[in-house]
Amino acid sequence: MIIYKLPECTPVPCLPKGAAVALGNFDGVHRGHQRLFDTARKLCEERGFSCSAAWTFTTLAKPVFSAPCITDMEAKLSLFAAYGLDYAVFEEFERVKDLSSREFVSDYLTKKLAIGCAVCGFNFRFGKGGMGDAALLRELLESNGSSCRVLSAVIRRNRIISSSAVREAIIEGDMDGAYDLLGHAFSISFPVVRGNQLGRTIGIPTINQAFPEGHIIPKKGIYACTCYVGGEIFLGVANVGTRPTVSDSERINCETHIINYNGLLYGKEIKVEFYKRLRDEIRFSSLEALKAQISEDIQNTLDFFCTMYGG
Repeated sequence: MIIYKLPECTPVPCLPKGAAVALGNFDGVHRGHQRLFDTARKLCEERGFSCSAAWTFTTLAKPVFSAPCITDMEAKLSLFAAYGLDYAVFEEFERVKDLSSREFVSDYLTKKLAIGCAVCGFNFRFGKGGMGDAALLRELLESNGSSCRVLSAVIRRNRIISSSAVREAIIEGDMDGAYDLLGHAFSISFPVVRGNQLGRTIGIPTINQAFPEGHIIPKKGIYACTCYVGGEIFLGVANVGTRPTVSDSERINCETHIINYNGLLYGKEIKVEFYKRLRDEIRFSSLEALKAQISEDIQNTLDFFCTMYGG
């Protein structure tokens, strides 16, 4: 188990006794998850619980969780801090997967974490094989001297907000839809790896980032994005795909031109936020045609953000 004090994201030895703890996988940290966090914070203010926290997993075991990952541990940690939680608790799935429902509540939540109140969604499952549900969680916690708040589904535009719905939007390249469900832009934050440096030869330098195994990959295409570099935010044009004009590889990666930035970023983790899918990825007949299209993509990106922010 790893416990972080937020927002500094500093590891600490234990969670303060009597915390209001939101429980879940929290993949995507969407608006439904954020409602759990809001409830945990309000319980601290109104009921005197010691602090608010999120409890989740560091990694997920396949095939138990077969869906692609939207947010990894570091992304979750950053979002937990952004949404005002006091602590984040990360546990290895393998360490708790074989606990019975009663053991998970009495031995883990009550004795090990010493929580005051659990906050979960209506569809929360726990215990070996996911046999426990939200109603059982409330019953077991109350019998152990704690409490539980179970929240109903969050509906937006006649649709239940869920991680599955977010995945569908991202896979379809619908970044507007993903933003609407998440309440923030879908993003990646991976190390910059070396490419063939072709972009520099045509005057449009790019960074390359490889998608880790099991991570969700947006629909192939060109995206208007923002990039976080050294505490600054730059606009960018991201190509999610195989770069058919210059490569025969079938491996999909993210190649991003950071507008008005020309530094070397190899090995650094750069956060790229996706806002709008501009077009399909296509093969061009020449590098000149590719360069002309990228220049058009850059202008379309500038126009998009200018319209978005009313500038």
